[in-house]
Amino acid sequence: MFRKIITLVSLTFSTLLNAQTGKINGKIIDAKTGETLPGATILIEGTTKGGSADFDGNFSISSVSPGTYTLIASYITYDNKRLGGIVVKANDVTNISVALEQSSSQNLGEVVVEAEMNKENTNTLFVMQKNNASVSDGISSESIKKTPDRSTSDVLKRVSGASIQDNKFAVIRGMNDRYNAAYINGSPLPSSEADKRAFAFDIFPSAILDNLIILKTATPDLPGDFAGGVIQINTKSIPDKNGTTISVAGGYNTLTTFKKFKTYEGGKTNWLGLDDGTRQLPSGLLTSEEFSKTNNDQRIEQAKLLNYDWTLKSRQALPNLNILATQANVFKLFKRDFGSIFALTYNSNNQTSISDRRDFEESGDQIQKFRDFRDTAYTRSILSSAMWNLSYKLNQNNQLSLKNLYSINSTDITMDRKGGVQLNISEWERSNVRFYTQNNILSSQLNGDHFIPFGKMKFRWNAGFSDIKRDVPNLRKMVYRKSSPLEDDATPYAALIQDNSVIPNSAGSMFFSKTNEKITSAKYDLSKTIAIKKSKHEIKIGGFHQIRNRDFSARLLGYTFYRKGSQILPYKDSLGLLNEAQIFAPTSMGVIDGPGRFDGGFKLSEATTNLDSYQAGSNLHAGYLMSDSRFGEKLRFIYGARIESYNQSLTTYNSLNEEVKFDTTVVDILPSINAVYSINEQINIRAAYYKTVNRPEFRELAPFNFYDFITDFSKSGNPNLQRATINNYDLRFEMYPKKPGQIFSVSGFYKDITNPIEEIATTASQIRSTSYVNAPKATNVGFELEYRVKLSTLFGRDSSEFFNGTTLFTNFSYVQSKVDLSNVSGSEERPLQGQSPIIINGGIQHLNSKHDFGVSISYNYVGRRIVIVGNVDEPNIWENPRHILDLQLSKVFKQNFEIKLNLRDAIAQNLVLYQDINKNGKFDKASRDANKGLIRSSETDNIMLDTKYAPTISLSFSYRF
Repeated sequence: MFRKIITLVSLTFSTLLNAQTGKINGKIIDAKTGETLPGATILIEGTTKGGSADFDGNFSISSVSPGTYTLIASYITYDNKRLGGIVVKANDVTNISVALEQSSSQNLGEVVVEAEMNKENTNTLFVMQKNNASVSDGISSESIKKTPDRSTSDVLKRVSGASIQDNKFAVIRGMNDRYNAAYINGSPLPSSEADKRAFAFDIFPSAILDNLIILKTATPDLPGDFAGGVIQINTKSIPDKNGTTISVAGGYNTLTTFKKFKTYEGGKTNWLGLDDGTRQLPSGLLTSEEFSKTNNDQRIEQAKLLNYDWTLKSRQALPNLNILATQANVFKLFKRDFGSIFALTYNSNNQTSISDRRDFEESGDQIQKFRDFRDTAYTRSILSSAMWNLSYKLNQNNQLSLKNLYSINSTDITMDRKGGVQLNISEWERSNVRFYTQNNILSSQLNGDHFIPFGKMKFRWNAGFSDIKRDVPNLRKMVYRKSSPLEDDATPYAALIQDNSVIPNSAGSMFFSKTNEKITSAKYDLSKTIAIKKSKHEIKIGGFHQIRNRDFSARLLGYTFYRKGSQILPYKDSLGLLNEAQIFAPTSMGVIDGPGRFDGGFKLSEATTNLDSYQAGSNLHAGYLMSDSRFGEKLRFIYGARIESYNQSLTTYNSLNEEVKFDTTVVDILPSINAVYSINEQINIRAAYYKTVNRPEFRELAPFNFYDFITDFSKSGNPNLQRATINNYDLRFEMYPKKPGQIFSVSGFYKDITNPIEEIATTASQIRSTSYVNAPKATNVGFELEYRVKLSTLFGRDSSEFFNGTTLFTNFSYVQSKVDLSNVSGSEERPLQGQSPIIINGGIQHLNSKHDFGVSISYNYVGRRIVIVGNVDEPNIWENPRHILDLQLSKVFKQNFEIKLNLRDAIAQNLVLYQDINKNGKFDKASRDANKGLIRSSETDNIMLDTKYAPTISLSFSYRF
């Protein structure tokens, strides 16, 4: 018993002692090449305590008593380096980086270079940025901590040449989301959207990022399916120290919060972003095939099963809520480092938007407005996610990591629509929609990093798996119409219900869809550095494999009128006048005992066809060989080729109900070369050529037709799409000043695109529709300018705390594209869909380290761009530029507690989609007044959509334990 007590006391005392120590982490690299130096040693001067760099140049010294130390770094054939002033604090981690110079002395090891910690960290960061293989821009976790950004989409806006559309989709070098590839921890990210090739980057909190890099030129070890850039998201691995962070934020939107907010009965788990089954098809409902064989009596019984509540309710919109909790742990497992980071996020956001939506018809020099709606959309978005990353260092040469992310992302829209649907015959509409979508995404990656001492080779591999489920359970529409000279006269509105058929925009229609997709991927490469005389060559060979499978199915059901006999008609004049809370009650199904010969009620009908489902898959197998060759200290070439074999299959049906299968395999050889000439230690000149492709997405191929009540457009795929091929050319000048956190770069690029894929408007009809086509050719040329500079550099005031803590940053992109339409009759020259001529991201940031206070002002501007390509009958639909201004104040108390006050979209300009009728290359403000009339001249533009937004003020509190 006594021994147990002594043991317990000893362990407790030992734990308390360790809790009062600190830790030193860092990386050792070659000062000229940026290469890591495995096996380099680091030692605390005057002690025997130290460590050695692993295969990636990283080292760690644990259990260091608080104090100020001097470190000595050494490596064979390199000059030793002494770093003084290393401060270690209790329960904290000191991060340093060391850049060693190759020795020119005959007496190796006797030369010692003196350096200071802060300057050394700065120099090392400069070396690592300068030695990237390709043209790239990015941001590290240290820089992210100094910004107001809470999500990955916010972080992306800080990167040169990048902008964000709809607060979540990336636009790089003026090219829209379909031309960009997204990867997390080396594995491909699935598309988060059902009807487009895109990923919503707002689902990742910025706190989990280790770094974010956008690669703008290709190397053979990168995927070949991109034209704008490859977005690499890397989440944290082994944390520096144990710790818990909790952040809570509340947001007030001036148009939404505490205002009237319409919604409907959705379910008990709405707050989690999950449907609890309330919206789902009931058990007992027949399949589409079974339903097609039923008679009217059976369809009446089926209608009684669908007992949904169509009532619209009004409540007070609550403030937006954002919660983030992270837990980091690092400890020894079998005497080796084991790290774990767990993060939970929950975001609930309410937003009200008011839109004017119109359609027009041209007749000579006159334009007649035939549709004019006022849409009020009440949107609630829920994001719940959990991340758990594990990493284990087997020994100095081997490390494994397992990274997992699960997210639930749902959007619930209730929209009211009022206005004229056919103004030329005075037909009016009042309608509403309940549109719920739910995305469940599981993404996991297992990574291995290995250094083989025999042969000094590096072997890296990655295995990834993603499981995506997208559900639209019961997209319901209610439509009432009337014909009368005036919208507000005494004539009642009647439900737009068909006698026997269901159409997408009729009253009582119900749309259900499910998408299940799985992605399995594997990547591996082996690299070795060899020396030939005065040149060094890192040879890398590797492969990549990706298997995707998607299963999509949809059903369109709806209520139609029922009559008892051929001579007896439904009682439309009374039943059709009931409001949405009463009209589809169980008592309205089947025979209704009413007065006269108009007895009758509702039955259930179905418009689902075999076109409303498809199965698709793809197999991508790639191999590559590359060399990173350095000739002396100034000239470097990264070159090689990648071969990709891509098989894509799709099984669906045609309009004759015949099964149709598409199965294609295309093999592409994708060469690339990047050349780097270093004028001096601060300046690089880069040039690159590379070939890439852009492949159609499954949804773009499937002929399935979907009517979106929100946008009032119908969308279908095109099974005849071909992949686009792109020849890319880049030139870049970049300078990294010695003072930390600064950069100046100028880049030029040219892209020659064959068969670019675009979304275009098809022949005009009562319901406007779009599809996807290949344009013959397109070119894209532009330049980028970026600078990030401290005021102390501009004004020569190094001693001023204010000037040292204030940074100006701007990145500017100017892009011009041209689509070759010389063979398309009646078409005019235009840019690529989604391409903006100007992108500006800029601002000023001040951080006062003495008082832990920060101020940030950021500005974003994206030039006009084509949203939907027109045709000979329909002009292009353009998005008008918006000026977006964000502000933030932040204050840290006692290093643990932080408060941030944010003002988002302070200018709050309207989003305008328009047709440039007068062809003057801009939106005419006079169009707003002109569009109010029924008939006008062609001197002003058609405003297709004019949406009002409002600023959001948020306050966040974060505490670190």
